[in-house]
Amino acid sequence: MLLACAGTACYATGVRTAALRAVVFDVGNTLLHLDYDFVADFLGGHGHRATPMEIRRAEYAAKAAIDAELARVAAPGDGAEELVSRPEQPSYFATVLAHVGVAATEQPPLLEALRAHHRDANLWRVVDPDATPVLETLRARGFSLAVVSNADGRVEADLERNGLRRHFAAVIDSHVVGVEKPDPAIFRLALAHLGAAPEQAVHVGDMLGPDVRGARSAGMAAVLLDPLGAYPGPIDCPRVQRLVELLDLLPEQAVG
Repeated sequence: MLLACAGTACYATGVRTAALRAVVFDVGNTLLHLDYDFVADFLGGHGHRATPMEIRRAEYAAKAAIDAELARVAAPGDGAEELVSRPEQPSYFATVLAHVGVAATEQPPLLEALRAHHRDANLWRVVDPDATPVLETLRARGFSLAVVSNADGRVEADLERNGLRRHFAAVIDSHVVGVEKPDPAIFRLALAHLGAAPEQAVHVGDMLGPDVRGARSAGMAAVLLDPLGAYPGPIDCPRVQRLVELLDLLPEQAVG
């Protein structure tokens, strides 16, 4: 078990989870997932066969590439608190396409078409089946909830459209506030809205660099959502494959 407990005091990455009163969530591939079926159909229509599961697995390569770039731009010998917030990140979809066998020379028109569709109708639009019951349960336990998302200004509307906005006391969209994960400043904005100290909050997201290391740089605990149990490299934080598993990791009652 990734979370060690002694009596009623539990610890996640050195932070007492028994003192928690706030949970902060990522959105993309945490609450709202990439529409794998659409992407598979799109690629098939352009002569590139890939199953939704193959695309889902290829996403791990894209996450690893972004994590590696974030680690590269961190100052040598420094901790996560020194991560630079806006490095030149690898193209997410270009990495995915490469890992499902699309040659680099064939990628440009596909990437442009996917970006155009994403601009019109966010590709991260499939609601996690655990999202609503987990959010409702956490609120019933007394937790304050917020969102911190590297997004394009639409995340609040996306949550509203999918029936999730009502659960959150604050929605922090990087495009709106002008700072993005892993910069600790964006997490501090959420903490300020929630009236919570860093040690009273945990962040849940699907990437090590922006989510786990970013949250830690702000003094928060972090949980990695890893649906396929396939995240590359060593994982030194609590990890869940489904959001519902959070309910076993977190206290039965938030600190008042």
